[in-house]
Amino acid sequence: MGRSVAHAFTTAIDRVGPAWFTSVMGTGILAIGIAATPLALPGRGAVALALWLIAATLFATHTILFAAKIAMRPAAARATFTNPVAMHAWGAPPMAAFTVAVGSLTIGMHVFAPGACIAIAQGLFIAGALGSVASAFAVPLQLITTHDLTLEHVNGTWLLSVVAPIVASVPAALLSPYWAAGLRGTMLGLAYALLGCGVLLAALVIAVFFLRLVLHKVPAAPLVPAMWIVVGPLGQSIAGFVALGGAARSVWPAYGAGLAFAGVAYGVVMWGFAVYWLAMAIVLTLRAVRRGIPFTLGWWAFTFPVGVLTAGTVALYHATGAAVYDVAGSMLLALLATMWTLVAARSLHAMWIAIAPAPAVRADALLGTV
Repeated sequence: MGRSVAHAFTTAIDRVGPAWFTSVMGTGILAIGIAATPLALPGRGAVALALWLIAATLFATHTILFAAKIAMRPAAARATFTNPVAMHAWGAPPMAAFTVAVGSLTIGMHVFAPGACIAIAQGLFIAGALGSVASAFAVPLQLITTHDLTLEHVNGTWLLSVVAPIVASVPAALLSPYWAAGLRGTMLGLAYALLGCGVLLAALVIAVFFLRLVLHKVPAAPLVPAMWIVVGPLGQSIAGFVALGGAARSVWPAYGAGLAFAGVAYGVVMWGFAVYWLAMAIVLTLRAVRRGIPFTLGWWAFTFPVGVLTAGTVALYHATGAAVYDVAGSMLLALLATMWTLVAARSLHAMWIAIAPAPAVRADALLGTV
């Protein structure tokens, strides 16, 4: 028994990488979505709490394992940053931190000591903000200066490294009342700066990715789930602009109403493109399913992007009262729950086979191959 546990631990250290944090993102966003839905779901509070606790536990476990990898396998840890495929996943740990932080404020505070939940969220937010800036700067710098790539190498995973600053927006808005009075304006300004930087970087990558699709067609089967990642920055930016606009009303009274209006205006316009791309991703995925899509951690791309679009849609419903967002939010939550169930089941199956955290794949195959 002891030997089996030790083997599982060392195997996990060998295989763990930043991409493992996508499971935290997918699980946490489902918890947040269930807690925020206008639907009167039976037991939704208990289900949301359980999912958030699972996400928080996964976050802590993956962090410990990857810290051990850095200490025990420094060369292998560095390879996750220098590998031109795996390096993009360095945006996942900050996004996982933001997701757990939002859950702490929207779910945990109703059960645990509010002061502790706020402190945890603030710590995760600061760590996530620093990590998101580092990822959004260092990974593109690597692409520009080190790797010899062509247009055909571009895929949806390239977004992971640059969109984390967008995900900072919602926890920043939720935390706004809890910073010292003198810091609130600064923190809100920094949140808007991160959001703007992330949105523009994502727009650049999405444009290049679309050109790649037109010229070189759909990527290989393992990278088809990455088509869904494009939905992530679109949906998250909607939720972020609406949330920050709400926070601006109290922090910057002179400009708050204008920023809140601008946030909703951005959201209702961008929502159409987000739904368009989700429909495109679903069609291309169904087309690829006929030929088979091998299971990798990339399957978690079926969850978080849908989850943040759900959050953005619900935010628009609360802001406008339009029935279309109410209905669409419920449909998206159902899709999220379905995809999370599928991916979680496949992950557990892979974990059972490998006797290690799922799935058992090489570092260069965590998000597919180019």
